[in-house]
Amino acid sequence: MHKLERKNMLLDFLQAKPFHNMAEINEYVESLGIAYVTVRRDLKELQNEGLVSLSYGGVKTNEKSDNSTIKHLNQLNLNLTAKQQIAKLAQKLINQGDVLYLGAGTTCEEFAKQIKTEVKVITNSWFVYQILLKNSYIIEPILVGGKYREPSGVFIGSFAEKALEIEPFYKTFVSVTNIDYDGNLYNSNEGESHLEAIILAKAKYKYILADSSKFNSMGYEHFCNIKDIDGIITDRVVEIKSEYLAKIIN
Repeated sequence: MHKLERKNMLLDFLQAKPFHNMAEINEYVESLGIAYVTVRRDLKELQNEGLVSLSYGGVKTNEKSDNSTIKHLNQLNLNLTAKQQIAKLAQKLINQGDVLYLGAGTTCEEFAKQIKTEVKVITNSWFVYQILLKNSYIIEPILVGGKYREPSGVFIGSFAEKALEIEPFYKTFVSVTNIDYDGNLYNSNEGESHLEAIILAKAKYKYILADSSKFNSMGYEHFCNIKDIDGIITDRVVEIKSEYLAKIIN
């Protein structure tokens, strides 16, 4: 059983009630054929992720241990090597003193972790913002507020759009859910797509962070085309119209 699957099953069990003693947990994991030492390690990781609290004799499930958190943890580990490669390539596109806008998504989160240049960063992603706060290279992290969309951990809506009018930025890095053969860029939510279109229109330099699995597929909400951006950073050679190949960075 993969570790992510094991941790999700364990968390699902723990969410059934606020507190489980270790005898109950042991009985459950034994029925799955999981070793006690493995479970202890998983519980430690879940505690470090803020999902549970370990106490003498048992485990308490934290209020934030919901399905959206679990899905986000799964997304973080999906195509992780590709995301790390993309983030490393994208670092070459920033310079000391830049003012960046960094969008939402786990690839953008990986990018935020890898920044080792003194820059100011604006974001509408709660997850990205938390990472920026811990990165000593970030001169000033700014979170754009607005209507909070829990599934993706972003702020959208008219308030966020008005905030963008007063916060200048130079370069933009955003992620997408899909890129089709004709170079159309998609996102999964209308509100997020609308805000990203505004962000891209405002920036002087516009970059997309997208692993190769996002190519040659159509998404829910089309908001931009590759001809209107400066480059797409990805992890390997992809199939797209020949006129757009020069914009692929890998």
